[in-house]
Amino acid sequence: MPRRLANLALLAAITTLLASGIVAWLLPDTAAGILYVAHRVAGVALILALVWKYAIARRSLRRRGVGGSGVWIGILTAGLTIAAAGLGVAWTVGLVSFDRPLGYSALNLHVIAGLALAVVVVAHALVRGESRPALVTLTSRRAALRAIGLLAASLAVTVALDRLGLARRSTGSRHAGSFTGNAFPVTIWSLDSVPTVDVETWRLHIRTPSAPPTDLSYADLAALPRHEASVVLDCTGGWWSEQVWSGFSLIDVLARSGLGETATRVEVISVTGHRWTFDRSEVEQALLATHVGGEPLSAGHGYPLRFVAPTLRGFLWIKWVGEVVVA
Repeated sequence: MPRRLANLALLAAITTLLASGIVAWLLPDTAAGILYVAHRVAGVALILALVWKYAIARRSLRRRGVGGSGVWIGILTAGLTIAAAGLGVAWTVGLVSFDRPLGYSALNLHVIAGLALAVVVVAHALVRGESRPALVTLTSRRAALRAIGLLAASLAVTVALDRLGLARRSTGSRHAGSFTGNAFPVTIWSLDSVPTVDVETWRLHIRTPSAPPTDLSYADLAALPRHEASVVLDCTGGWWSEQVWSGFSLIDVLARSGLGETATRVEVISVTGHRWTFDRSEVEQALLATHVGGEPLSAGHGYPLRFVAPTLRGFLWIKWVGEVVVA
């Protein structure tokens, strides 16, 4: 395969992996299914394209040696590619998981390596970018057959790996126990630490640009109708757990402040500063949970109030909710 065609195949695979991985995190499970498939196929295509790239890189090293910044960026790129792809395959076939061999999820390491790879690929392209041969010369029948062959092989290997691997959701997450109350993994987004919240002085602040603010105490919330729902928490750390969550409808809480009908976008903010903005359609079924499995939320799971959003990934389930801003 021509060097530039091999490089373009690798670039396309890495771009697809980055886009499908990030966008799938932000979408509901029902809308992200095709992205999870695309991510796995692109990962296999990356590994297969590395076979061609290896032969090209070996010839280049023999000719140039290891001198020059471009060579070292290439070596770093290769190392991160092997790390990200290797962890992805190991996760798929069950060699690693969210709780082994380390206490830190191997899927998180895969993501970190992938994000670092994206940055290094940009640097590599700037240093070692090439303009020859012209792209038009790569649109031959032979090049098309090679691309089709790579895609077909990637699909076949993906199917085989899916059959070999351990049971998991379409997101890649593995079961971490269900209906266990607070006894499921504790993970924290954005390097937050678990805060100490005094429920007697804690208040839920409701803010909007067009009305005076409202502060609700825990006792004020307790006067609202209580709702209960069995919802799957699918963590981007690579595990999932179904639990029975109970608390108060976010829409009811907003209605208590006179904002239930006018809210179109809602920002939920943790006392730690972690925040996310949701469309109204995403919060229609959302809970502000105080209990899980009949138990009050533990501190690690978001006591006294946690945002529970059915179908959305776990990093959007804001813990230790302290403020809701309505637009």
